[in-house]
Amino acid sequence: MNKTFTLIAAALLTACAGAPQNHSCGTTEGTVKIIDDSTSVYQIKGCIPVEKEADMEWILRYEDQVQELDARAATEPEDVDVVFFGSSSIRFWKGLAEMMAPLSVVNRGYGGASIRDIHYNYDRIMADYNPKAFVVFCDNDICGWKEGDMTVGEVFDHYRMLFLRLDKDYPGIPVYFLSWKYSELRAGLRDKQKLVNDIMKDFAESSRQVTFVDVNSLLVNEDGTIKAELFESDNLHINTEGYLLWTSMLKPHLLEVCGK
Repeated sequence: MNKTFTLIAAALLTACAGAPQNHSCGTTEGTVKIIDDSTSVYQIKGCIPVEKEADMEWILRYEDQVQELDARAATEPEDVDVVFFGSSSIRFWKGLAEMMAPLSVVNRGYGGASIRDIHYNYDRIMADYNPKAFVVFCDNDICGWKEGDMTVGEVFDHYRMLFLRLDKDYPGIPVYFLSWKYSELRAGLRDKQKLVNDIMKDFAESSRQVTFVDVNSLLVNEDGTIKAELFESDNLHINTEGYLLWTSMLKPHLLEVCGK
């Protein structure tokens, strides 16, 4: 029998458990509303149902890289300034430690991770680190897969659940969400990428936990065209010059929150 991994049901229960009792976890018919309660903490009213199931073979496709992260965690100190995690744009950030000095950082990016398998690998990715901040970039749940892409609403709901989970496990620790980047390879997805960025920016403006960092704006010209010189030959991942630009925008935030 084909084993499947039904992550979303458990994740939805986790998200709903932290919501006020009068917020039912039923369908929102594609509409997510943000309300301000008496404690000025913004909550999402309702949940977006996700019916997809992922084959275990798919959810474990980067298991070898996650095992490498397991081994690396055993040699790294638990007390760090920043945990970077997400997909290959984090994994390929060569020179991250040098660019972020004097901050102490760990790189927990792997493969072409999606937000779905980050939920699945959550405990192993975090590996009991004690950071002062998190940085996340992961944009592979909308990347042009014929049958595998989620909707923008589903992506947002997954991120919301991730933020709730981090807030529960690391109360008061800020999360820096790096905006999804435009690229020539995924040019046909720009409208969806922009919508994700717009939603996440609005969400962050209402959040005491999440900060939206618009690193994508550094990669495009005024007319919206891609700055090809900042990308690798695959037309998807940025090169060292691109990462230096990301660092110039992100690092001041991290230095301030980490007291460096």
